[in-house]
Amino acid sequence: MDTLYHVFHIYWPVFFVICSILYFTMYILIYNFTTKILKPMRIFLYSSNAAMMSSIAMAFATQARKVYNTESIALLADGFCKYIGPSVCQHCYNLWTTFGIAACMINLHMLYYRTMCLKHLNPKTAEKWTLMYSVHYIFPIAYQILMLIPSSSNAEVHIETLQLHPEYDYTPYLDFGGYTFAQRIYVEKTALFLIAATFYYPIVGSYWRYQAMKILKTHSSSNTSKGTLVLLRFLIKGLNFQILLPMISYIPTTSIYVFNKVIGAQFSLSQYTVTFLGTIPCVLDPFVQIYFITPYREAVRKLFNRKPRVVDTANVSVSRVSRITS
Repeated sequence: MDTLYHVFHIYWPVFFVICSILYFTMYILIYNFTTKILKPMRIFLYSSNAAMMSSIAMAFATQARKVYNTESIALLADGFCKYIGPSVCQHCYNLWTTFGIAACMINLHMLYYRTMCLKHLNPKTAEKWTLMYSVHYIFPIAYQILMLIPSSSNAEVHIETLQLHPEYDYTPYLDFGGYTFAQRIYVEKTALFLIAATFYYPIVGSYWRYQAMKILKTHSSSNTSKGTLVLLRFLIKGLNFQILLPMISYIPTTSIYVFNKVIGAQFSLSQYTVTFLGTIPCVLDPFVQIYFITPYREAVRKLFNRKPRVVDTANVSVSRVSRITS
């Protein structure tokens, strides 16, 4: 096996363990340290973290190496899904992307909700507009449906991959499969959808961030404390940063895809990095939440800043001397 295989064979378990710890920590923080002003957003926080953890689980189940053939795309899965079958691996790979899109949409929805709460003083009006925004969840649902429409023939993908890349060692991947020619057309079309999403999320997110910050600056109530304003500003900045975070993955992934299409070939590293790049936002997301959500940041800071009780040695010595002399 090549060196890259061994590197990523170690990376995936480490990635899964680290993310499990991080997101378990997030659940504890959401449950125990969500303040009154943030409680209406708890459902979004739980949902966002659940979507991210689901995406992580699917990525770990797949651990896919993506090989482009002339007519098909092979998914060389090294995760536990390979013991179940190539069709399961394909569904896990699709769900990995779907849950990632859903997490981005939830974060965008959360920012929109926070903006509507600032814009509309009536909670019912804010909830109505927030509910209307739920139509955006059609995007991840549509993506998943599109990937299920074309029929799959893993045997065709398997044979073509062996013929075009006989130099690879396929032993760890067992009976792998992938996307046939019919499915590849859908994959390439959905790639265009992901490119559009790459620009849609940050543009819309930045717009709602601007609106929210503008309202906080010009229309904040005199009854609103300075601490609350700071918390809200920090929260909105954090939500916008969360929305921008997937671009760390989207831009390189899209660039690699376009580069491969232009040169008509695929370099070995890109076979692994397409899936790997998608894991970077998953690792960084909890840190962004902890930093920008003030109660969570304070809880973590207090946990790590626990100082041992300082004993006044001078007083102890004096008391000992007094007991001895008495």
